[in-house]
Amino acid sequence: MTNAVIPVISTASANTNNVTDKAAAKKAAAKKAAAKKAAAKKAAAKKAAAKKAAAKKAAAKKAAAKKAAAKKAAAKKAAAKKAAAKKAAAKKAAAKKAAAKKAAAKKAAAKKAATDKAAADKAAASSNSESATVDSSSSSETTNPTVYTPFAGKAVHTIYTGDDAYLYTTKELTTIATTPLQGNTSVIAYPDGITTALTGKNAGDQAIPVTYKGQNLYFKGTWGDLTSNGLYPDGYYYALTDTTFYGVVKPTDPSVKLDAPFLNGSTWFYYFDGGVTIYRYKNNVWTGNTFLNAQ
Repeated sequence: MTNAVIPVISTASANTNNVTDKAAAKKAAAKKAAAKKAAAKKAAAKKAAAKKAAAKKAAAKKAAAKKAAAKKAAAKKAAAKKAAAKKAAAKKAAAKKAAAKKAAAKKAAAKKAATDKAAADKAAASSNSESATVDSSSSSETTNPTVYTPFAGKAVHTIYTGDDAYLYTTKELTTIATTPLQGNTSVIAYPDGITTALTGKNAGDQAIPVTYKGQNLYFKGTWGDLTSNGLYPDGYYYALTDTTFYGVVKPTDPSVKLDAPFLNGSTWFYYFDGGVTIYRYKNNVWTGNTFLNAQ
């Protein structure tokens, strides 16, 4: 009878292998978890960096827009200031010119009045010294002095473009009327009736007959020309400079004819019965702001 060999299995070796495999699996799981954690951390950092960059970019864009808006506002303010200064300078120059013209006119009128008075005195003295042996036929002669009819001549419709002013009831400009003349209003003027005040504190000034609100009165002027006194007849306009214009017609009116095209930045003051519109020109387009008289 043959004896069989029975193999002997070592439990110690099997246990050792199990422990080793379990440790390796645990180590692999830990390594995988660490890798996953590192990847998540890297993705979060990348996302945070992108968010920070986007925020920085948005802030820079906002700052640039704010700076551009401030620059635009400053430019607009500077342009408005420049336009106001230009208007003030033009108004000052016009006032200076009018004052010089008024002074010259007043001087000339005073000189003429003195000359006329001297001539009248001389004529009166000569008349008084004549002998009583004058031909009796002279007694039939009559003198017919020219009658002053200020409101009988040509009537011209105008817009008064100056500041509020007094009107007078007499051609000597001595009595102020109860109705003042308001700027930017309709006035009928009689250029044929313009005369010079010879007495009183306004001696030498022009007395311009006008009809205003149904009353025949006199406007104190600086010269015998209507437009020089701010009385603009229908259709009138003029250029003070290459870029500053005044008139009672709009700049787009077909009647406006200039020697050269309008320049960017040009200003046109349009006066009408009841107010004024200030037009500004840019790139072939006129835009305006209207200011109505206070009621």
